[in-house]
Amino acid sequence: MQTLSQKLDRLLLNIAWSLWTELGVSGVKRQHQHCLIVLEELVILTAILADVDARLRDEALDWCARYHHFISISRLKTLLKTFGPSVDLPFSIFAATLNSISQANWPLLSKVMPLKFSPSGKSKAPRCELPALLSLRFRALFGAGARADLMTYFLTEEKNDFTAADVTEIGYSKRSLSLLLDSFVQSGFFEAFNVRNQRHYRFIKRDQMKKELGPIPDCIPSWRYILEVVLPLRQWIAKVENKALGVKVIEIRNVLIELKIPLQKLNWKPPQLPSDINLYWELFSVWIESFLSQMEHPES
Repeated sequence: MQTLSQKLDRLLLNIAWSLWTELGVSGVKRQHQHCLIVLEELVILTAILADVDARLRDEALDWCARYHHFISISRLKTLLKTFGPSVDLPFSIFAATLNSISQANWPLLSKVMPLKFSPSGKSKAPRCELPALLSLRFRALFGAGARADLMTYFLTEEKNDFTAADVTEIGYSKRSLSLLLDSFVQSGFFEAFNVRNQRHYRFIKRDQMKKELGPIPDCIPSWRYILEVVLPLRQWIAKVENKALGVKVIEIRNVLIELKIPLQKLNWKPPQLPSDINLYWELFSVWIESFLSQMEHPES
């Protein structure tokens, strides 16, 4: 019988394989054809899962060796700081190996040696016109950076107006975003106005831009916040699932309290602690499995 850790890893692997296959990796799962793919989170997730599925790591490295120019190093560094030191070693192994086989120059957060690796050459060029690859479509136009990611954000968000602070969640500084937003206003596609001495921006030609840039994905997951929740939970579940029930419940409840902000961003509501504490681990297991199952099949 599979443990909860094994079940979660299976679900995460299925998600990662499907996303990479949509990008052009040699795979068979394609369940995210209309689901926005964001590269930096996918790379980090893949590096962490490398000890569970080496073939996924190898095929992702094969793709990155040829198409790493689509990945924002600046945003990657920001996310690595957000996810904390637990990702440093697996990411550094992935990055060191990529640097050794390509012209990439990714940051190393731990002293590691690259893996002995030869690219399979099976990866195909990403078809940026696909709905799921909207982010890559903009990066093909504007380069891998804040300009492309801002446009992706504005086309996939339904809000009418934004401040620079509102969009820092995409992974860039408020100052750099403010400068870019002001340049967007000069383009005529945005307008700026003040609300109580705070500068706001509005995308006034969204429909025109949509017509010009092709299909928009129907499903827009908040991959950054998803990983902010899933990665710590995965780590703690592996640590406590063989311990006494009371210890498991206390530890997981403490982690969930620490994850309050990203949980709120995602509108995920963990199960309440029942009067019978023996039920909590089961309720928690069903809750996390259910969400990842939905992410595995977002279009069903």
